[in-house]
Amino acid sequence: MTDTPLPAAFLDLHVLQTIPLSGLNLDGDGCPKSVVLGGATRARISAYSKKRPVRLHVEESLPDQASVRTRRLVHEVRDLLIQEEGWSEELATFTALDVFTAATGGQMSLGSSADDIQAKDPLATAALIYTPTTTAHRMAATAARRKHDYEIALKEAGTAKPRSGRASKKKDKEQEEGGGTVTDPADFHGLLADANAAIALLGRTLMEIDGAERDACVQVASAFTTHEANIEIDFFVAVDDYAAKTQGVPAVGLIGDQRLVAGTFYMYSTIALRSFANAINNDRAVARAVCRAYTDGFIHTLPKTGQTSSAAWTLPDLVHLAVRTDRPVNLSTAFDKPVTGRQGNADPSIARLSDYAKTIQRLTAGRGLLHSVHAYTGTTKLPGLGTRVDTFDQAIESALDAAFGTTP
Repeated sequence: MTDTPLPAAFLDLHVLQTIPLSGLNLDGDGCPKSVVLGGATRARISAYSKKRPVRLHVEESLPDQASVRTRRLVHEVRDLLIQEEGWSEELATFTALDVFTAATGGQMSLGSSADDIQAKDPLATAALIYTPTTTAHRMAATAARRKHDYEIALKEAGTAKPRSGRASKKKDKEQEEGGGTVTDPADFHGLLADANAAIALLGRTLMEIDGAERDACVQVASAFTTHEANIEIDFFVAVDDYAAKTQGVPAVGLIGDQRLVAGTFYMYSTIALRSFANAINNDRAVARAVCRAYTDGFIHTLPKTGQTSSAAWTLPDLVHLAVRTDRPVNLSTAFDKPVTGRQGNADPSIARLSDYAKTIQRLTAGRGLLHSVHAYTGTTKLPGLGTRVDTFDQAIESALDAAFGTTP
């Protein structure tokens, strides 16, 4: 660990990727998301759709950074008490509810409403809780040490009934602050505010818990095609196998259609390096490992939606990484005018991005650009995109060496 500022403030990730006919990110009507840009309709992949597979990639690459986003934390604590401690379901439920109340200070509602996306569940938290996977285990382990107290309290209460919501203003101050619980709230104080490095990087919105808010150190833009994109209607018929074997019976079991789109997408994300390092007490080894996993995930992952019927598992045509000392620079303006490639869209998109990056460097006299590197399907150096390397891994390591001030 060191208090010396990192050489770089931001790491910009630029990716051009051609994705075949697919429906990776659909709107509420089942159509591929789109945006009108430069007078042309482009296919779009939302930032949220891209962030989830990247987050999962980070956690799979670094198991010690594993986290969970859930409304079922109470369920998990209850199940751990049943499965690992051998408690009865009633006692475990009563205890999990008590622990949750103590951990939140009574400031978070329980019980999903009937019009929620999820089925009505009296144990579900009103908000999604993003926390390290160790949190539920720590809660259960702490509660297990007071089993006798919980048995007495359950016998007196007569039932394991969840609190319906936040503490009423009419209730005394002790209850509003989580008092009245079997366990001492101090045993769980700050537990839900804990965060590992992955959460510090990706951020967390949890207003109900004091100190749990984490400003994200990454930003992700919605991806869009560099060219005009047309939505295709894929009509399909499913065959009824038994009917097909029966003479005179129509073999059609189902008729339907789906909306699909194809194109070359520009994807962009940026990592606030110094902010991230500060958020994890300037542990540069951890910061670099997490930044590497995030960058690798951004390059190698795609949304899983619709992949069963499209298998659109392509890799990028181009990866360009820029290490900056001043501010992020999104290069999407390169595609304000849609690309019109007659022999594919990838090559002209690569050339357009390279030319625009070179123009930006001319206009700014290279201000703030510490290092620039690219790897792509071609073999010649692209002006404007810095050093050319052969592999994505080499590009990542080159950028991280510059960002963290290490010598290859």
